[in-house]
Amino acid sequence: MAYLGLARKYRPQKFSDLTGQEIVVKILQNSLQAGKIAHAYVFSGPKGVGKTSTARILAKALNCADANIKNRPCDECSFCIAVKQGHAMNVIEIDAASHTSVENIRDLRENVRYASAEGLYKVYIIDEAHMLSQAAFNAFLKTLEEPPPHVVFVLATTEPRKIPITVLSRCQHLQFRRIPINLIKERLKYVCQNEGIQITEEALHAVAASAEGSMRDALTLLDQITAYSESISLEDVNLLIGGTDIKVLHEIAESLIEGDREKIVLKIEELNDIGTDFKILMRDLINFFRNLLIIKITPKLKLYLSEAEVEFIQKLKSKTSEEHILLLLKELINAEFAVKTSLFPRIIFEITLLKLSMLSRFKNIDLAIQEISSASGENPIQALTSENDNKPIEPEFSQNINYQKEKIQEPSATSNQSPTATSESQTIVYQIDKTSIKERWSQILEQLEDRNHILTAKIKQAEINFEDNEIQLIYSGGSTVFADFVKERVAEIYDVMKNIGLNAKITVIERKNNGTEAGNLNLNNGSNYRERIIDNELVKKALQLFDGRIFNITPKNGGKR
Repeated sequence: MAYLGLARKYRPQKFSDLTGQEIVVKILQNSLQAGKIAHAYVFSGPKGVGKTSTARILAKALNCADANIKNRPCDECSFCIAVKQGHAMNVIEIDAASHTSVENIRDLRENVRYASAEGLYKVYIIDEAHMLSQAAFNAFLKTLEEPPPHVVFVLATTEPRKIPITVLSRCQHLQFRRIPINLIKERLKYVCQNEGIQITEEALHAVAASAEGSMRDALTLLDQITAYSESISLEDVNLLIGGTDIKVLHEIAESLIEGDREKIVLKIEELNDIGTDFKILMRDLINFFRNLLIIKITPKLKLYLSEAEVEFIQKLKSKTSEEHILLLLKELINAEFAVKTSLFPRIIFEITLLKLSMLSRFKNIDLAIQEISSASGENPIQALTSENDNKPIEPEFSQNINYQKEKIQEPSATSNQSPTATSESQTIVYQIDKTSIKERWSQILEQLEDRNHILTAKIKQAEINFEDNEIQLIYSGGSTVFADFVKERVAEIYDVMKNIGLNAKITVIERKNNGTEAGNLNLNNGSNYRERIIDNELVKKALQLFDGRIFNITPKNGGKR
């Protein structure tokens, strides 16, 4: 007798043989015991998970001669044996990929009218049902909805979304899932024991993992490996499936973590010379960093890795942090698709690694703050806030405007303040010609309209008064409701003024009906607050540590001093 492959030899023959499909098995067994057999089923799921095998088992169970329904199929009666050997007359398997036309469906409609030659049911198994044409599906609808009582249809497909909804609504849809790695491994171990195959635990796990949830693929790969070696090791499996040597993965990972770009370039050149598939290399590198992350987070979790891989991972674990590994993993996963689809996978892979090597200086923010704190003996955030509280920020002024310095007394914050509360301190403001401010006001509003049209509309509700070095926005009567909104967003006005090279003080005034000022906001903060922050030793250390720059300084309480 010709050799029978492991995938065919160990094909499930009973419901109990099905692996990882407990929900589907329970539904079908309960239906058989209750006598509630649907006239049509759709079995959908990934390849190699048992869709067609389950359809055959269902056909055997429907016509099995065993008196005990719970034992069906018995796999011993004449009908069960006929189905197993593939010559049962009332089990018709149709390959939809080669029978896609309306004529094929017409023939099927003619044949379903005839009763079964043996057994109670005729079972039509339509494999790859999504390959039927739209016209064929339409011709099939009436028969599928109201078939003869002795007929059961089973449509097996890997792409249920391609089956029209009108067909799905006429069938019971059972979804098959990918088989977990541990269940595949148990089945492979059972097969190896029966066949006398010598294989290590690590190799078994590698075969099960490479099958990606498909039992058929796992058995086919195991069959192939047995032809290569009588005693199968992890190295044999990696050699046949194209896996990358663990030492190469360790060298690349170490170079990424340490930022050794020269070593990365030389290693990629070496791998390219020996014909390495960079698509597979990228996949294996992602898995390696995933294992590194899992071991660093949960050392107690058992991973089926070789001793060499565990040793390499333990060496790298202390050289990096969880955050660093997560960043590397994220970028590698993002680049995987580009490597897969590019005509130049080596270049994409090389550029990705070089970019990631620049993260070698990555530091956890908490650790960085601790370093600064330990160096200075105080918390940097508290030091900044305690040193600079109640000190105004000095606005930046353009050097393109000629101005004169004049000391004037700062106006009171509100009209409700008592005379004794008026500050005697003086601040430096910059005198700018009133005509220059007035001429540029329309330009300010035009640019502000592009940034915040709501703010611009509410500014236009105010009475504008131009003074030397000052723009007064006076709200009176019903328009006072807009004053608070403008006060909160006056920084946007300063930004626009800075862009056009204009420096002036903005004063928002609310005026009651009797003409008195309900309050004003003077936002021209003086002094050298910004310079003191930049010159602070803690700030300098933080900038040096993160290679950073200061873009903006926001007071702790939002700018209200």
